[in-house]
Amino acid sequence: MCDALRGTELVTIARLHGRVIGAGLGLAVLCDLRVGADNCRFRMPELGLGVPPAWGGILPRLLREGGQPEIRELLLTCAAFDAAKAKELSLLNKVVPLEQLDSAVREWSKPLTRRSPLALRMTKKALNAYGNTAQLAVGSSFDTALLTAVLSARELTRRP
Repeated sequence: MCDALRGTELVTIARLHGRVIGAGLGLAVLCDLRVGADNCRFRMPELGLGVPPAWGGILPRLLREGGQPEIRELLLTCAAFDAAKAKELSLLNKVVPLEQLDSAVREWSKPLTRRSPLALRMTKKALNAYGNTAQLAVGSSFDTALLTAVLSARELTRRP
């Protein structure tokens, strides 16, 4: 799913409400535009569960968009945060009341349908190329291997 979102030539919009936890936040960060209801509550609980955050290689984008010190703190402490904090960290472009969530998505969607498909594709490629310059040397395959190793090690320590 991460690769599909990262590689699509279409403009993607994340429409968020309620709890946005772990990989759900990761998937949202991969979208081009993100709107959240004011009732959103975010959290990255992986370390608290004893596993590393393995979300298909999105950690570099999360760090770049949210800021390294802030995201580092939220990852290490597993602290919850609200929509206002997510907006402050640039994890949301816009925060609206829940009842205005659909209209906020339409507000972005309508002008996008009038744009040149070629211009949108080329712009998206340019934005993705810029975003990929900060990728870690390890990719999403490393995430999978790391998560598998941690889960296997946990299983081995539980055996009598």
